Amino acid sequence: MYCESCGNQIDESLNYCNSCGTQLRGETRSQKSLAFVLVGSLTVIVILGLIIVGSLLVTLLDRVSRPEPVFVFAMVFLLVLFGVCFMIMRQVSRLIDHELKAREVPKRKGEPLVQLPPKSTAQLDEFREPASVTDHTTRTLDEVQVPRKA
Repeated sequence: MYCESCGNQIDESLNYCNSCGTQLRGETRSQKSLAFVLVGSLTVIVILGLIIVGSLLVTLLDRVSRPEPVFVFAMVFLLVLFGVCFMIMRQVSRLIDHELKAREVPKRKGEPLVQLPPKSTAQLDEFREPASVTDHTTRTLDEVQVPRKA
């Protein structure tokens, strides 16, 4: 995963970018929840619409002598139902496209995607003995003469 602002690679579990401090998760959660709401509403609309058109067909065909107007009404109802479903699916696909574009790595002109540190031919320093933790700290424990006021 890459940061949208600076383009540095980041861990997916982070909420903020380590390099620039940009918040990473706030927008995508709301988009995902909106997509889930749209898909859920689409499912409810389709199921309720099919139940309504089926019950209207059964009720009207029993009461009407000519079935042609009932079938025309059912076809118009189904066309409107599927038109609404098509519009909702377009919005879901736009949300998914936006999320996929946000995950893409921003391309910088003239810079490679990964920057490796330059090769170093410097030699390591000579071995030194480890410094003692207590060096230069014992003086603070020495007794200090405090002048007394009489």
